[in-house]
Amino acid sequence: MKQNLVGGSIRDLVQGGLAALLLLGALAPAAEARQVQTESEISGFTEFTSYDGMMDYLARIQAGSTEMRLGTYGSTHEGRELPYAIFSRPAVTQPWEAWALGRPILVLAAGVHGPERTLRESVLLLIRDLATPGTPMNQVLDDLTLVVVPQINPDGFSAPDGPVRGNLWRLDLNRDYMKLEQPEIQGYVQNIILNWAPHLFIDGHNGGSFPYNLNYQCPSHAEPNPGIDALCDAEIFPAIDRKLEAQEYRSWYYARGNETRWDVGGTDPRIGRNYGGFANTVGILFESPSSQPLPDGVRSGLLGYEAVVEWARDNPDLLMETVRAARIEAVELGSAPRGDVAIRTEYEPEDRTVQYLIGVGEGDDREIRTITSDSLMKKPVATLTRPRPWAYVIPRDAEGAVELLRRHRVTVEQLQEDTAMDVEAYTIGDITYERAYNHAASTVVHVEGTVNRRLTLPKGTYLVRTGQMQGRVAAHLLEAESTDGVVYWNRMDAWLPKPEVAAYRSGEGEAPLYPIYRLMAPTPLSTRLLP
Repeated sequence: MKQNLVGGSIRDLVQGGLAALLLLGALAPAAEARQVQTESEISGFTEFTSYDGMMDYLARIQAGSTEMRLGTYGSTHEGRELPYAIFSRPAVTQPWEAWALGRPILVLAAGVHGPERTLRESVLLLIRDLATPGTPMNQVLDDLTLVVVPQINPDGFSAPDGPVRGNLWRLDLNRDYMKLEQPEIQGYVQNIILNWAPHLFIDGHNGGSFPYNLNYQCPSHAEPNPGIDALCDAEIFPAIDRKLEAQEYRSWYYARGNETRWDVGGTDPRIGRNYGGFANTVGILFESPSSQPLPDGVRSGLLGYEAVVEWARDNPDLLMETVRAARIEAVELGSAPRGDVAIRTEYEPEDRTVQYLIGVGEGDDREIRTITSDSLMKKPVATLTRPRPWAYVIPRDAEGAVELLRRHRVTVEQLQEDTAMDVEAYTIGDITYERAYNHAASTVVHVEGTVNRRLTLPKGTYLVRTGQMQGRVAAHLLEAESTDGVVYWNRMDAWLPKPEVAAYRSGEGEAPLYPIYRLMAPTPLSTRLLP
């Protein structure tokens, strides 16, 4: 292992001005690629590239290349543009053009947390290599379409008193993928993830544990198709390990371990990589541990992105078929509804024994120990499920809920006439509130049971079928006990029967009904798609 992982030698090189030369020699495969440099490179990797410097760098790379298309997919609260670059040969600028090529589409992103800047620098170097003829990365453009998003959260990065984790409203954008309340994530999800429907995306962060240079994780919830996570474990992550090991770097799962177990990141659908699974895409988290010197972090991160790109080039059919199977399953599960909706998930140990490394001690004198354990706590197991319905029925005036569904490209219909139908409804035993991020009183519905009723629902009532590409997302938004749903995120406060719940809890009357009903069997209805 390289000495500079635990020692101070690389820092001495940086101070002497030599680290930049060494790193540039390794990163830049052709003299032409060195003509445009990031501010971080120019500083010898002692500083990070500013937002303005990034925008200038992207414009200069694009102006000097016929391979790169540069655009913006939205803007931040502070009005900063959110750039993206498209690389493909032949050139494409629209998703349908990329789909017509019949090859994998990858989104490579970074910078959702303001202070987490290392992999942003890796992505900027990758952009230059993709745009430069003759580089190995440029050659992959014959086989892949790449959409590169170098910085999702420039406001948090550029905060006046130094970078902050959230945007300038102090909101964690990596917890906004289901709420879609913030313009940065709303634009990214709608205009990049859902618009391009990539087979795979990478989300670059700073985190993870010594002695690793790069940590990774894929979707980790019981609801997405398990083939996505299996593909990561069996194929993609070993490819990353091999690529980094060849350059004397280390990679392993996010996030941390001890003498007996290795724990990974959270299960919430609102987290980017998990949302990828719900949207039937291979969502990969990259974390660059900040304990390593910046040149090592940038270099190992670049190698990680390259490894995934190269794997996708070499295994296009496997990648596309895995994603295709997940998307077909999402439609089939709801079309003739079967199985359960996994609402909440916990981790259990994977069905295999693993070896991993931990650091013991402090500072440069940390000892690296090898641990053999059967407790890789990564296997998602559902702890709360409900039978999957054919469709959900939403009150005709619940416009806030419908608006959120449509932000996620969920298909919504409306009844064209008053209609009697047999529905299943949850009964509510209680309603409580809890603080969650920027919601001071997120709504928690306590389901007591279910009842079957025949109801006449008025013209204009909304209907959401689960048999659609975004069926997994739709179900999680509309289930009563979801902690990432339209009720939890206060989109339906006016429709909750709070007085009836209070009366029921005091011993008067029956438990009231949850206002979103469930149609359990395919039912012919007079409906019209919302435009």
